[in-house]
Amino acid sequence: VCERRAEALTRFSVKISQEVIETGEERALEPMSPADRKVVHDAMNEVEGVTTRSEGENAGRYVVIAPA
Repeated sequence: VCERRAEALTRFSVKISQEVIETGEERALEPMSPADRKVVHDAMNEVEGVTTRSEGENAGRYVVIAPA
């Protein structure tokens, strides 16, 4: 994953995590590559109050950001 893409994904997922914390509702992101999912999981490990999991199959796998 290029550094700019990783930074953009991190900013995006942090924004979504804030919505999850405020609303208490989990959010499913778009399907993404394993490398992109790892960026999101790693970024969310730094955010208190949320947890992540991957769902879906093969190219359709996506990350769900949920309240912890």
